[in-house]
Amino acid sequence: MTSIHTDAQINERQEDFLTLINMLTYAEGVAESLGAPSASWYIDVAKQALQSALSSEMEIELSNAEIVNLASVRAGHC
Repeated sequence: MTSIHTDAQINERQEDFLTLINMLTYAEGVAESLGAPSASWYIDVAKQALQSALSSEMEIELSNAEIVNLASVRAGHC
């Protein structure tokens, strides 16, 4: 079975990745400010996994820092 995605579906999926990355960036900062280094570490690992998954789906190559900057732009559903 092949999976055919429309441009709109691909864009929505990438927006969802960016939303999650943005939320995790915020959560990581909160965990650090609360003095919870192990929570911050786990959040960072999850964020890196999402960044990697998003990078593999994008047509252009972006660094993790560029993805975080892109994720912080106010757009999309959240």
